Amino acid sequence: MELPAYTFCHPPEQPRRKSQTLNMTEEGFPVVRPLGQSKLPPVNDTQENYDNSGACYACVKQSTGPTPAWLKFDRQVLRFYAFFKEQVDERVEENARYRKCTIYFYLSDGMIHIGEPAQRNSGIYFQGVFLKKQKVPNGRGGFLEPADFQLGRDITIYSHTFHIVGCDVFTKRYLMKQRLPVGDEEPWPNEPLEDYRAHYLTILKPHHKEYALRQFLDLDGKVLRFFCVWDDRAVPYGERRPYVLHYFLGDDTIEILELNERNSGRMHFPMLIRRQKILKETPHDLLSQKKICGEKDFGPKESYYRDTDLHIGSYIRVFDRDLLLHDVDEFTRNYYRTKYGYSEDLLAAIDVQEDGPEFARMEIPEHNGIGSEADSLMNCIMLIPVAPQKDFIKFIYKDGKILTFTCKMVEDKDHKLHPVDKTRVMIFQYYLSDDSIQVFEPPTRNSGCVSGKYIQRIAAPRKPGTQSPYCAADCFMDQRMYLFDRIFELMEADEWTLKYMEEDPKQFPLANYEWVANKIKGAIQKLPADRSAAFNKSIKGPDPPKSPPRNDPCRQMPPASPCGNKCAQMETPPLTPRRPCSPPEAPTQSPPSWPKSPPKSPPASAAFKPLPIKDLLAQYGIHVTKQEVVTLERYVDRNKDKFSNVYALLKSYF
Repeated sequence: MELPAYTFCHPPEQPRRKSQTLNMTEEGFPVVRPLGQSKLPPVNDTQENYDNSGACYACVKQSTGPTPAWLKFDRQVLRFYAFFKEQVDERVEENARYRKCTIYFYLSDGMIHIGEPAQRNSGIYFQGVFLKKQKVPNGRGGFLEPADFQLGRDITIYSHTFHIVGCDVFTKRYLMKQRLPVGDEEPWPNEPLEDYRAHYLTILKPHHKEYALRQFLDLDGKVLRFFCVWDDRAVPYGERRPYVLHYFLGDDTIEILELNERNSGRMHFPMLIRRQKILKETPHDLLSQKKICGEKDFGPKESYYRDTDLHIGSYIRVFDRDLLLHDVDEFTRNYYRTKYGYSEDLLAAIDVQEDGPEFARMEIPEHNGIGSEADSLMNCIMLIPVAPQKDFIKFIYKDGKILTFTCKMVEDKDHKLHPVDKTRVMIFQYYLSDDSIQVFEPPTRNSGCVSGKYIQRIAAPRKPGTQSPYCAADCFMDQRMYLFDRIFELMEADEWTLKYMEEDPKQFPLANYEWVANKIKGAIQKLPADRSAAFNKSIKGPDPPKSPPRNDPCRQMPPASPCGNKCAQMETPPLTPRRPCSPPEAPTQSPPSWPKSPPKSPPASAAFKPLPIKDLLAQYGIHVTKQEVVTLERYVDRNKDKFSNVYALLKSYF
C-alpha cells in the first residue's frame, strides 16, 4: 500500500562522460586541446615518432599503440669527453690553453648540454655550464644527432671546434647497437703551462735559499706531545707531579701544561710554562730580564731545545727543574719513526706508576660474646650505632624453614668431655630466614641432665680460623660444628630436611645423587686392578658352600623343600639358620642308623655379615660421609625395580 505524498519518481540518469582533450605533437609530447573542439586525430601519427624496439612482447600486445621516443629514451643521455683550444696572447709561459668539457646528448628530445669541470688555480673565471640545454643546429638545415659524434673527430658547436677524445660505456654500447661509427679513444693533450713548469723544475740552481717562513708554512699546526713527570721529593714538602710537554714544529717553541690530579689538594692551574723557546742551560744572571722568558731569542739556535733533543727516557732541564719524558702520543711516535728512523725500543713507554701509599685500616676487634656479633659490629663502624639491617626479602621467602638434625657432643685432643656428656643426644636447628642456630636437649628419662635449651637462638658464629659464619651448606650429616668451645657432630636429619637438601643440589652437593655417584665412580677407576677386583668381590660376598656328593652316606642330607631346594643355590644365603622355604620340623623320633660323622664347623656363608657401606668404602680409600650414604639409600628406595639394595647399586658402578 502506498501512502499519499510518499511516492517518488526518479528522473533517468544522464551520462556524465568527459570528452578527450589529449593530443600528441610531432615530437611525441602530449598537448591539451581546448574544450568545445571536436576530437582531432593525432598530428603526424606515423611510425617514425614511435619506437617499440625496447618493449617486450606482452607490453606491445597490451598497449593500444607504439611507444613514443620520449618515453622510451627517458633519462638516457650520451656523454662525450672533448676539449677545445683557446688562444692566450698575454703570457710568456703559454700561448694556448686546452679547455676540457663534457658534452651531454639527451636521446629523449635531441637536446645538447655542455659542461666544463672547474680546474683549481686555472685562472679561468667562468667555468661550469658552458652551453645550456638546447637543440644545436648542424649547419645543414637540421640539428645535431648521435651520428655526428665520433671519437677522434672534431665537431663545431657555435663556432667552437671540439675534439672528442672519449665517451662512457653506455654511450659506446648505444652507438654500437645503432650501428654507428664509434672511433678510437685518445689521451688528453698536455697543457703548455704544465710542460713549462716541468721544464722549469729541471733547471739546476747553484744556491738554494732558505726562507724564514718555510718551516712555518710546512709544519704549522703539527705538535709533538710528551708526557713527563717532575719528582721533587728530595726537598722538604716536595712531591711527584705529572705534566704534558707540547713541542710546536712550526717555530720550535715549547709549552708545559700541568695535569690536575684528583684529590691532590692543589688549586687548578693549567699552565706551568707558556709557549716559548727554552734554553738548555739556564743563565742565572739573566733570569729577571724579559728576553729570557721568550720575547726575544737569546743565543744561537743550538742553545735551545729541538725535536732531536727530546726522546723517551731522557731528562730535560727547564728552569732548574728536571722533567723525565716517559711517554708520547701516536702522532709523535710516527713522526720520530718516519723522520729519524727510531726503533720500537726507543719509542716504548716507560712505566713510572708507583704503588700508592698504604693507608691505615681499622681492625675490627674480636667479639667479646656480649650480644650478637652483627650488633656489636655496628659500634665499630659507625659513630652513632644503629640496629643492623636484616634481609627482608630472604625473611619473606624462607620464614618457617628450618634444617633439623640430631647431634651429640664429641671430643678431640683440645676438647675433652665428661663421660655423661658423651651419652647426651640433642637437637640442632638452623633457621634459613635469618641464618641463626639453636641447640636444645629433649627430655630423657633417668639421664640426670636437665632438658631444654642448651644454646638459645643466636646468629650463626664464625667458622674456626675464618671470618665467615656457618651457612646452610655447612649443615649435613657427619659435620662437626664448633659452638662455644664445644664440638657438635650432626648425626641424623628429618625427612623435610632431606627433601629440602635434594631440591637444592647446588647448595647441598652431598644430597645430589649425580655428584655422589660421580665421586665414587671416579675413585673406583683410580684403584689398581687387583684392589678393584677385590672390592667388586667384597660387594658380591663370599661364594656359598658346595653341595655334598649324592652317594656319601656319612653326610646327612638336608630335607627336601617345596621349592626344589633352590635356596642352597642362592648367591647370598640368608643370615638366619632356618630358611624361609624349608618345611616345618618333623616330630621327634629315633635317628636313623647312619654312621656318625665328625662335627663340622658352620659354613662360611652362614657367618657372613655385610659391612656398612661407609666402612666398606673406607677399606679401599673411598671416604664418604653419612650424608652421602643416605643419598644413595634414598636413591635405591626410589628405584626399587632396578636395585634391591645399596650393594647392587655399587655393583652397577663397575
